[in-house]
Amino acid sequence: MEYGVVIPAWNAGRTIAQALDSVFAQSKQPAQVVVVDDGSTDDTASIAQSVSDLVQIVKQENQGPGAASSRGMGLLTTPLGAFLDADDIWLPSKMACQIDILVKMPDVDLVFSKMRQIRHGCADDGTGEERGGATRSTLTIRREVFLSVGDIIDPKGNRGDFVDWMARFREAGHREHEINEVLALRRIIPGSLSFGRDITKDKGYLEVAHRAILRARKRQSSTGNK
Repeated sequence: MEYGVVIPAWNAGRTIAQALDSVFAQSKQPAQVVVVDDGSTDDTASIAQSVSDLVQIVKQENQGPGAASSRGMGLLTTPLGAFLDADDIWLPSKMACQIDILVKMPDVDLVFSKMRQIRHGCADDGTGEERGGATRSTLTIRREVFLSVGDIIDPKGNRGDFVDWMARFREAGHREHEINEVLALRRIIPGSLSFGRDITKDKGYLEVAHRAILRARKRQSSTGNK
């Protein structure tokens, strides 16, 4: 089963080549690779293009990782789609393992795995903290299911976008499966969008929680009117 890869990228010149190298090092190769340059002011696009002629570069004004991810998924034509944040890395068996699950379990719509943390500039020695849970860089999804759930919406501060999308995925009744194995590496870079706590950026989580409450109220109101 063919798959495409979407990499949302903003000023990722330091890491985009290694991220793409991990895509092309997969034991099962991708049919499409789309890098959405979300308004970068560095050499992200030129570095990404230099990795392989198979990489499609799409540029847009800075809108956030959710908008970049959604645009890229909309450009795929493969039955399966996978995301990779531009500062993360896949291990070589990641896609083969996840595709095998989706083939064997046709009622499952999304597969994710564990992720291990590494620090920027340091090699993976296998001792980093391991985390579970669905994240952008650890999942593979049936593309039609992604499109049915809708775009990933960027909240204020650009944090919480994928938390919101996963909540909508689950509310729609779609099924997911976690592989109890580390198949991706999360790079820790001081100053990056996801690094540490930041009051301004963390407002996005409050917005996401508010959206979930409003959706729950709407469902309750709809059920009560029947």
